[in-house]
Amino acid sequence: MKLPGTATQEENIYIAIGKLDIQPSHTFLDIGCGSGAISLAASRYTDKIYGIDRREEAVLMSRSRLPMGRFLLGEAADVISGLPDVDRCFIGGTRGIDEFWPMLLKKSKSGSIIVANLARIGIAAHVAEMMKDVGIFQELIQINIARGYALAGDIALKPANPIFMVIGKC
Repeated sequence: MKLPGTATQEENIYIAIGKLDIQPSHTFLDIGCGSGAISLAASRYTDKIYGIDRREEAVLMSRSRLPMGRFLLGEAADVISGLPDVDRCFIGGTRGIDEFWPMLLKKSKSGSIIVANLARIGIAAHVAEMMKDVGIFQELIQINIARGYALAGDIALKPANPIFMVIGKC
């Protein structure tokens, strides 16, 4: 099943997981969990996995990929307060971020890392400003991926949409 929205590319998953530096004792939260790909990658490091998505099919897909995770249906702003405090958070869905951001900060332990994966520069700048406003901004990176394909007996590269990753540390 293909979900509407932009799926996190495999290479971006590796970069995000590296930036998150998840440890076995950490509680991980995946906001906009989609297909569960990031949560599945995080489960290699911790078994305390939580995910939120507003799409029922996304929650069902995440649960099927990672039955030991706890995936919840709803808006992040309505769900976060009922979760345990988090050490690491991946934001793959930014709808309602202005509403859920203050709650996420309250649930984020000292030293927690937040990584937002964003397809649009405007929202990337907005998230970077939100992090700067509370003194947690670390960096904004742009990730460009090009995939090879056969062309006239050779290999050419077709670029994928660039992704912006905003990283903060509480």
